[in-house]
Amino acid sequence: MVAMKANRREREDVRKVGLVVRVSTDMQAANPEGSLVTQLQRLRQQVAYKRDTIGEPWEEAAVYELRGVSGKDSVRSPEFLRLFEDIRAGRVNTIICTALSRLCRSLRDFLDLLEVLDEHGVEFCSLKEQFDTTTPHGRLIMTILMALAQFEREQTSERTHDAVVARTERGLWNGGRLFGFDLDPDRKGYLLPNNAEVIGVNFAFETYLDVGSVAATVERMNRAGYRAKSFTSRRGKTHTGGEFAFSTVHQMLKNVAYIGKRAIPGPDGPLLVDAVWSGIVDPDLFERVQALMAGNARSGHNAVSHISHTYVLSGGLTICGRCGGAIEGRSGVSHLGKKYCYYVCRSGCGMRVPADHLEGAVLGRLRALAADPATVETLTAQTNRRLARDLPKLRKQREALTKQLSKVAADADRVLTEWSAVPTVRAFVEDRLGALSARRDDLHNGIADLERQIVEIESATAAARTVCEALRHVDEVYECLRPHERKELFKLLLRRVEVGDRQITLEIYAGAAPNAVQEKPRPSGSRFGPLDWLPDEDSNLEPSG
Repeated sequence: MVAMKANRREREDVRKVGLVVRVSTDMQAANPEGSLVTQLQRLRQQVAYKRDTIGEPWEEAAVYELRGVSGKDSVRSPEFLRLFEDIRAGRVNTIICTALSRLCRSLRDFLDLLEVLDEHGVEFCSLKEQFDTTTPHGRLIMTILMALAQFEREQTSERTHDAVVARTERGLWNGGRLFGFDLDPDRKGYLLPNNAEVIGVNFAFETYLDVGSVAATVERMNRAGYRAKSFTSRRGKTHTGGEFAFSTVHQMLKNVAYIGKRAIPGPDGPLLVDAVWSGIVDPDLFERVQALMAGNARSGHNAVSHISHTYVLSGGLTICGRCGGAIEGRSGVSHLGKKYCYYVCRSGCGMRVPADHLEGAVLGRLRALAADPATVETLTAQTNRRLARDLPKLRKQREALTKQLSKVAADADRVLTEWSAVPTVRAFVEDRLGALSARRDDLHNGIADLERQIVEIESATAAARTVCEALRHVDEVYECLRPHERKELFKLLLRRVEVGDRQITLEIYAGAAPNAVQEKPRPSGSRFGPLDWLPDEDSNLEPSG
């Protein structure tokens, strides 16, 4: 009986050792003779030394390999969770590592870990620092060194951040794949346009300007057959481009890299510097998208979608004759509950115009153009030139989607040829062919949409006589148009609308120089009275967005 008790006590004193090894990157983990192997070898030598040379009952219980895990996240890794389970189950009562930095680099995490070890009576050993956690002195030394390890990590992070900012200031790219560009293999930090993806990027910007919604833009891009970037990393891992997601498109629409710029954080907001590559999106298109996104974010409403009143002269088309500031649409409700829609100067100079009066004046002047054939002839030629400029872009989009369709068909043929004869991969073949079939349908839809647009433009050579006839019925046409089409109508004909206290000046596109047409208001009290008033009962209105 005495011998049995002695054996049990001796067995309870056995050091069941858990060996913890860690490297920070996947590249280090993939090295068959790298740091992980070296760390594990040293730890096993230490266990053998304790057992065979000193005679202490040490035995290896488990190995915990943290592959590609940062020191600041190590205690939250799956391997550490497995270690904690083994500690609770009593399968491990001693932890050993080559250095504290291999265990973790966060002081708070290390102190929490010490509490867990103390709660379960687990000893800790570090070869480099030669710690003993059974004494207060040992705990103090470990805490100090862990604080130094955390300080080193923070210093490294700051150095990395400073290097990234310095490269950004020089206009260089700091890594990662960007849809629309490829990495320059010869010059680090340079980007090269990917011609096939450039078309998809511009399609996204133009679509958002048309629909005013990121979600709708994502839906249209996927339906048209566009897919996210597909590439193979330096480590040989293949990333297949799937359907676009909301976050991907949202970041794309706000990324200044597409206009050849880099953004540097500044005290008053990001500062833009020229990048070392050329932009692939027209800066004016980019700015219009940013303005629409910012406006939608402020108002919480899609400015392109249908609302009770469409401010067709907003969006930078109308300026204030007093101060030159931009005039935008606003609405408000009086104390009697009556709603008013009006245009207001954003600079705060006090200019405010009833929406129906201003829009009515502009519509009336456009209707009067029907009696001026020379001006209509010039406007018609301008319209046809703009439509002709759109054709090459649409044809390029059609060509790019057609090439992608051919590639999808080739992929489907290859799958059928290589795998259809192997019965064990039938499910794989069916899934792959199903995905290719869905992609093919999306590409067909995208090509069909482009074909319709091209045919419409090719057959839309407008004649001056037809335009004159349409202008005679501009009121009826205007009422039939959708909100964004009404805006396009005004943008097509007008360069600028300037609203003054006693007159409205229209600048009409007419070749190289605009044709300024002034519409003087009628006497006060008539339809075109002084334009800086609203009814007295609305004097307390505030802009409501």
